[in-house]
Amino acid sequence: MKNIKIYGFGVVAQGFHNYLVENKEEERLKTVIIKNPTKSRKEINAIIETTNDNTARDKDMDVIVELISSSEEAFGIVVENLEIGKKVISANKKLIAENLATIINTEQENGGAFLYEGAVCGSIPIIRILNDLYANEPITEIKGVFNGSSNYILTQIFNEGVSYDEALIQAQKLGFAEANPTSDVGGFDALYKLVIATTHAYGVIVKPEDVLTIGIEAISVLDVEFAKSKNLKIKLIAKATLLNGKLSLSVLPTFVKRDNDLFNVENEYNAVLVESENIGQQFYKGKGAGSLPTGSVVYSDLKAIDNGYKYSYKKLEHATFQLDNNRKIDVVVSVKKAIDIERLTFDELYPIGSDGKQYLARVDVEELNENKRTLQQQGVSIIAVEDENLISELKTSFLREGVLTT
Repeated sequence: MKNIKIYGFGVVAQGFHNYLVENKEEERLKTVIIKNPTKSRKEINAIIETTNDNTARDKDMDVIVELISSSEEAFGIVVENLEIGKKVISANKKLIAENLATIINTEQENGGAFLYEGAVCGSIPIIRILNDLYANEPITEIKGVFNGSSNYILTQIFNEGVSYDEALIQAQKLGFAEANPTSDVGGFDALYKLVIATTHAYGVIVKPEDVLTIGIEAISVLDVEFAKSKNLKIKLIAKATLLNGKLSLSVLPTFVKRDNDLFNVENEYNAVLVESENIGQQFYKGKGAGSLPTGSVVYSDLKAIDNGYKYSYKKLEHATFQLDNNRKIDVVVSVKKAIDIERLTFDELYPIGSDGKQYLARVDVEELNENKRTLQQQGVSIIAVEDENLISELKTSFLREGVLTT
């Protein structure tokens, strides 16, 4: 397993290359494929080639490292090399989440290997943990802060008092958020990571479009003030829960209490809480973005391949769970005008305050998923409330005109 070829040489690839150099393995890297030859890059001891029609099937290479941004182009690179039994490493969470069943089948049918630790939660080796340490352990819940960019923005809003727009610009300048930040702030990056983690935690492959996903773009000053008044923070929480044989997934801005381990996960850090039947709760925290943090787990995938390691997907063999969207959740809804929420029906709706702009609501997940884009366009924010004591307090302390039912 000597010859390595890298597709892409951006932030993560350069971090991976740094580990090759530090561990005196730079000579293994034979070729780097780039798209833009005019872009300034550091000099390395490898052949630099631009993308062309002949770059995908790499019979002269032992390990292919795919680290490009386009999930469509990455799909071709990954699948075509797995078809000829190559060892492939990727950090492209969108590619993996949308095509995991196809990729696993291709890997297994052709004797290849496909590792992707760098695709989920940066420096936290959560895929290896779930695949190996929890292979025989029933997991009841996995949740956490899966996106460093949105977490950095929320941290700056809460701790420094800056606006959403200011915090986003800071995140982009620091390299935590892309020039087009939609995937991060819209919750999609966290969604893809959650879908991948769910396969290893529960043995279920879920379609991303079936998961209720709401980002942080609509969070308002009203939401922040409310959270601070209750000693809460708002975190973008990705969560998969198994209850009574039913599996539920969501990515939602969520109010988090001070005694929650996720409360103090700040800036670009990620964190994962895993709850299981026999072990109880375990907490993992680490940097979720950056060249070296993510490059380190890509390098760890290389060393795992050197040792013949492959994901077992043990739970995929016998899982019978299916995604269940037939459930209701409690949320705080903040609106610009009362008419904004007329699109939704509620089991319960409690006004918070007297201006008619904020409510505690119980809403159907499937209905919310169907109408979320319209609500987002209207600037309606949806923030999940998980703590039963907080829900009870909101109902009793802020009730003004009685519960409204529909």
